[in-house]
Amino acid sequence: MSLLAPAALGLLSLSIPLVVLYMLRSRRRVLEVPSIRLWEDEEQHVSAALPWQRLKITAALVLQLLALAGFAFLLARPFFREQTLLGPHTVLIVDTSGSMATAGRFDAALSEARSLAADASDARLVSVVEAGSRPKVLTAFSREPGPVLAALDRLVPGGGVEDLESAIRLARGLSTPDRPTTLLILSDGGTAGAFEEPVSSARHVPFDATGDDVAVTAFGTGVPGEGPPRVFMEVANFSARLREVRAELLVDGLAAGSLDLTLGPGAREQEIVPVDAGPGQVVEVRLAGDPDANPTDDASALVLSAASQLTVTIAGEGSPFLDALVAALPGAGPASETPPDIVILDGGSADLVDRPAWLLAPEVPPGGVSIVGRVESPVVTYQRPSEPILEGLDLSGLAIAEADIVEAPGWLPLLRAGDAPLVLLGEIDGNRAVYFTFDVARSNLPVQVGFPVFGARIIDYLGGSRLSTAGTAVAGTPIPLAPPPGGAAAVTPPGGEGETVTPGVLEYTRTGRPGIYRISYSDAEGAPAGSAVYARQFAASEASAPPRSIATTLDDASALEDTSLLREWAPLILAVLLAVVMIEWWVAYGRPLPRRRVAA
Repeated sequence: MSLLAPAALGLLSLSIPLVVLYMLRSRRRVLEVPSIRLWEDEEQHVSAALPWQRLKITAALVLQLLALAGFAFLLARPFFREQTLLGPHTVLIVDTSGSMATAGRFDAALSEARSLAADASDARLVSVVEAGSRPKVLTAFSREPGPVLAALDRLVPGGGVEDLESAIRLARGLSTPDRPTTLLILSDGGTAGAFEEPVSSARHVPFDATGDDVAVTAFGTGVPGEGPPRVFMEVANFSARLREVRAELLVDGLAAGSLDLTLGPGAREQEIVPVDAGPGQVVEVRLAGDPDANPTDDASALVLSAASQLTVTIAGEGSPFLDALVAALPGAGPASETPPDIVILDGGSADLVDRPAWLLAPEVPPGGVSIVGRVESPVVTYQRPSEPILEGLDLSGLAIAEADIVEAPGWLPLLRAGDAPLVLLGEIDGNRAVYFTFDVARSNLPVQVGFPVFGARIIDYLGGSRLSTAGTAVAGTPIPLAPPPGGAAAVTPPGGEGETVTPGVLEYTRTGRPGIYRISYSDAEGAPAGSAVYARQFAASEASAPPRSIATTLDDASALEDTSLLREWAPLILAVLLAVVMIEWWVAYGRPLPRRRVAA
């Protein structure tokens, strides 16, 4: 222990006169007499007292000496050094993705951030960056705890995928030349490979609590079939024990049926369920059963919409699977005399494609793509997270006889086998295209339960989302706004109060929470002018996201900075001092006790 003002210990010398006063006190003999009337006529009172007495150690003296010592030590300001994660300027990057809601990870991260915020000062500036689906700076260069705590209070765990790469880029933009900046990443690790590691001038504070979790990992329409609309639902068990849950379906908030599911450890169960609902209605699924580690992923919702007609032509070799897929898709059919909206090219040459196309292992690839080899029996090792086409589909068991190895600059891989892409998204002369590097007929994809959904989503993507569920997307996806001229838009988020959007803003971005968002429009005079409903779903990849460690490094400037704080003992000493003073008062006044009333 060290002292900030050691000269204050000189006050301990006051103990000498205190002891002297105790030695100078008169000491009289106590004598009990029957009456004092015999001394009433005495004009001079005589008292005997010795000027110096032998020091007698009493409880009052000891307590007064302790109080004096405590007061001296309080003024001397004793302190100790405590290690801290804060540097001259620290940017707190707080992960608000869906996986952070697991087993209290986010609450622990928020508690750690609040503890660090209390140490903000002129010497240790603090900034806060939210690492959600759309990262943003919440406060910058704060010298006081107040603004930092206010920014942290606005954070809630969402249901989307974190964009740590953009969050780190935002944090680096807060660097200043006059003092070193350290990034402090409060996260469960995010997705491996989503950003470059190791992260320089950074520290990772991991939050890796786990627990039993059952999640809705897929919920959508586009399932072919006659009769009422049908929804595709997948429920996954991410715990190590058997779980029994009930999936309850609701249409516009009213019960519409339920399913009892029994899931083994790590198991998934997929169901196709008919629902009595039409365009514009909201369909929800909720899991009922034992509480689990992440309640955010226990529900999902979608908004049904009417499908528009698309024409599709299959060119090349073709297969019965593709014919059955096109024939079964609602709102799509084969082209007759008019040019098709979409081309499915099975083999052949992609050079002449002039419209949205689904390319299946073409012999001649489109411009900008080259075939550099072939791979036998590729195994899926990468599935792009939070991709709407793949949302809720598990293609890890996909078996393929052989696939082309292609180089496709500018194309986005959705599936990979090692470094070899299997499914890619891109454009051909400004038209959307989906490229399979393997022949569907020489794989087990057509016999998988998710193939109709996969094919419907591809046709939907190529057709410009004319078959998709209207307004349904992954949490964090902005909602477009279209108020009338001079009018306004109001948004009611899930479980929240409505808020009016600033005029001129054409999208609503605070959509990190899964659920239903209701938009209402009003004209320039305030009269109702229409409404819309949107659904945002929990990202399935976040339900199973295991915690991991982010590789970080510290540069020499950050490593040489003092990473300790001075913590004074003043609060503890003051508390002890007050306790000693109260005890001394109690002793000095003869140990007074509360009197008990005696009944008459």
